[in-house]
Amino acid sequence: MLFCFNGIFQKTVAQIINIDKVDTTAYGHKAIWDGALSSGLEIDKQKLTLYDATSGLDVSLQKYREFFIFSASDRFTYNGPQDFLNTGYLHLRWRHDYKEQLHAESYVQYNWDTKIGLLSRFVTGINMRYNFWHRRKWEMTFATGLMYENETWDYAAVDSSKIPSNPIDVKTSLLKSNSYIKWEGKVSENANIAIAVFYQGSFDDFFNPRIATNISFDVDVSKHFTLSMKYAGVYNAAPVVPIFNFYYSLSNNLVYKF
Repeated sequence: MLFCFNGIFQKTVAQIINIDKVDTTAYGHKAIWDGALSSGLEIDKQKLTLYDATSGLDVSLQKYREFFIFSASDRFTYNGPQDFLNTGYLHLRWRHDYKEQLHAESYVQYNWDTKIGLLSRFVTGINMRYNFWHRRKWEMTFATGLMYENETWDYAAVDSSKIPSNPIDVKTSLLKSNSYIKWEGKVSENANIAIAVFYQGSFDDFFNPRIATNISFDVDVSKHFTLSMKYAGVYNAAPVVPIFNFYYSLSNNLVYKF
């Protein structure tokens, strides 16, 4: 079980589904549970400076050849005496034969971010995933598959000059490709780095994708404490409403393991 205490950082919407580390130990019939709870304060900078309070939950279950992951997060944003915004997600993923080099993973996710105008986003999909380990020191992961995405947006984050005279919510339903590559390795006995790049494109406009880059650097400072530094950037070539094409986040987290 992990508890994460987050430092103050800049953050944006988590529209790209994260991926987890590969497990190469032998299959076991005994169920193995793991989890994490997190809480923290955040400062966001977009059109205004916003002050956020965040909580999160991550739970995983390994049972022989099945691996289930559930993740949830919620963020309340203070934006003036009478204005609160809300961001969050629910995510469930299933990996069958998850210790094999080539295996399938499926997922379903629901998220929202009123700060940028995303009222709701539902995603479900399946990937074929290939993992390669080198002497248990570094890992390369490739995955590609299909996803269905349904979104509803308003104009909360759009510049006033770009808002239509009679704005209505914009709804989209798209079938997309979903591919990613990840490299993770140990740079020393107590330090680990992971870099992942995602590419999501619709089949009728494949070269105007949503691209994300995630970088994390973790340093074990003691038996129970880890310092985690993370960067996440998302470039959306064709946003549903005319908001910024690029978003990024920087974070510093102190993780307690027990």
